[in-house]
Amino acid sequence: MASDKIYVSSPATSPSASTQATGLFSYVQPAAQSKIPALITSALFATSALVPPAVLGQNVYFPPYLHRVGFSFVFGGAAYVFAAGDHRNGSGIATAWSLTYLFLHLRKSLKAPRHPLTLAMAGGTAGCAALYGTEYFIYEN
Repeated sequence: MASDKIYVSSPATSPSASTQATGLFSYVQPAAQSKIPALITSALFATSALVPPAVLGQNVYFPPYLHRVGFSFVFGGAAYVFAAGDHRNGSGIATAWSLTYLFLHLRKSLKAPRHPLTLAMAGGTAGCAALYGTEYFIYEN
C-alpha cells in the first residue's frame, strides 16, 4: 500500500540553508563567508616559515617549522573549501584549526620577549576563530 503523505523540504529547514544575520553581525557575515581571511592567515603562516632562525634571537619563542607550514596548508585548504562554495565546512575547518593553534601556542607567543610575527600569527588565528566561529556556531545551524 502506498503512502499518501508527501514530504516537501522547504529552504528554511534545509540543512544547507544559512540563517541571515541581523544587527551588527550582518555587516561582518559576508567576511565570515569569504575565503579572504583564511587566505591571509595562510599567507601569514607561509611567510613565517621563510624566516630563518638566526633572525629570531635566542629567547624569542617561535612555533616549530612544521607547525607553521602545516597551518599554512590547513588555512589554504579552508580557503579552497570556501571557494568551492561550502561555507559550513569551510568555517568549521578554519574555526577548529584556529582554536587548535591558539591552544598550542598562544600562551608562549604572549610571553616576553615577543616577536611581532608570532603576535601576528596569534592575532590572525584569534580573528579567524572569532569570525568563522561565530558563523559556524551561531548563524549556520
